[in-house]
Amino acid sequence: MNFFRFLTILLLSASMGFTALVAAHGDDPGTDHEDGYSETEAAKGPQGGRLLTQDDVAVEVTIYETGVEPELRLYLYQNGKAIKATELRPEVTLQRLGEAAEPINFSPELDYWLGDTVIREPHSFEVEIKASYQGKNYQWHYDSFEGRIQMSERSIQKAGIELEQTKAGQIRTQLHLFGVVAALPEQQVQLGAAYAGLVQQLAVKVGDKVTKGQLVATVQNPASLKSYSVYAPISGEVTAKYVSVGSKVSEQPLLEISDFSSVYIEMSAFPSDTEQLKVGDDFLVKDLHGHQSALSQISYIAPQMTGGHIARARGVIANPDGHWRPGMHVKTDVTVATIDAPLVINKAALQQWNGKTVIFIRHGDNFEIRMPQLGRADDTQVEVLSGVPLGVQYATANSFILKADLMKSGASHDH
Repeated sequence: MNFFRFLTILLLSASMGFTALVAAHGDDPGTDHEDGYSETEAAKGPQGGRLLTQDDVAVEVTIYETGVEPELRLYLYQNGKAIKATELRPEVTLQRLGEAAEPINFSPELDYWLGDTVIREPHSFEVEIKASYQGKNYQWHYDSFEGRIQMSERSIQKAGIELEQTKAGQIRTQLHLFGVVAALPEQQVQLGAAYAGLVQQLAVKVGDKVTKGQLVATVQNPASLKSYSVYAPISGEVTAKYVSVGSKVSEQPLLEISDFSSVYIEMSAFPSDTEQLKVGDDFLVKDLHGHQSALSQISYIAPQMTGGHIARARGVIANPDGHWRPGMHVKTDVTVATIDAPLVINKAALQQWNGKTVIFIRHGDNFEIRMPQLGRADDTQVEVLSGVPLGVQYATANSFILKADLMKSGASHDH
């Protein structure tokens, strides 16, 4: 390599280094606005944060989270040289999507100014910075969005994304027990003859509906040849016939009539379940096909266990249309505890993103992730302790579509 070629390369390298230095400090007047917002790629400062420049003064904004909860730190430079932190008077406001503005107070620490607020995830907001230095006021604004996508109302509907609003609610601790429908013993009667005799007539058959006072049989006294009538003592259904016409009867029953307008739900509970059950607990009963359900309360818990170490608990449900047939197997959800929660969300909203549980809130045409701190939960809802404001819209059913779009966009966690 001759001397002139070496000199040319050296001059070219120096020129490129100077250009990079100017770009890093935002000193190019053709790309910076007066408020410090840059249309080009954000400049980085010595601490790896965003560098904002106005005139000969620059402020570097960093989110520091090594060994501590995320905190905001500001570094001040003049003409590319660091300035003591105590000489700056900063005011910073974060504006998150759909939330109230969040002002941050600062105090000097070492060579930077330290914010007094934990910068919760996601680190997605508009940032407004005001500072006073040497009697002059400075102002910068920039957007730092993370986990945000846009979707029109038409696209939301086509994707089948459902929306709910964050609100207060109740978390219900439930036991899921199997059970069986049974007739109420006090609503079943067996009709006998008042006097011994021969069955002369049976006016009904098994399966017939009868009303109270309806004629169901006639019995003749063979000694006197007098006949007397047997009437239904209750309304219901004929569920058994024990005799035929011509049968001689004395004390045995003629018929059985059952009233199924209300029935028992007999639930099977293991010892660990019975410890939580109590009379008065609400339960929801569902048929095995999920076609119908009904609400009731536990009215009785057996004091003894069966041979299979199972205790019986039961409650009564209305059965006006006869859907709940004795012998039918059912599933029940028994609420053993109810807790009021200031804010709950639907479990269908929860998604995993970058190893964290998130939901998508909606504001206008924008969806953005939120990382809720979750508390107690039941089968459908979960308590939110922090991280999501009250009264915002969020995606529930098909929210995975938003996650897929976010992943396709290449969104990353970048400060």
